[in-house]
Amino acid sequence: MSARTQTAAEIETRVRAIVGEVLWVAADDIDAAAQLIDYGLDSPTAIELTIQLERAFDVEIPEDAAAQLNTVAEIVDYVRGES
Repeated sequence: MSARTQTAAEIETRVRAIVGEVLWVAADDIDAAAQLIDYGLDSPTAIELTIQLERAFDVEIPEDAAAQLNTVAEIVDYVRGES
């Protein structure tokens, strides 16, 4: 299923799962508006997160765009094509 045909809630659920897996945090404990650095995101994990998001949603996230995705909510908007 394309990210474009999924609802924001479906995308958010998948993004939370991916973020949780990469950062070793329970998906339910992730606040969509919280900065990912608060959950331990650093440069190496940011790269891994970007790769996982690109694979999961079949999107390309350029390095400059990835650097601007600081919250789950921002990632959801990007995947939906709203940023």
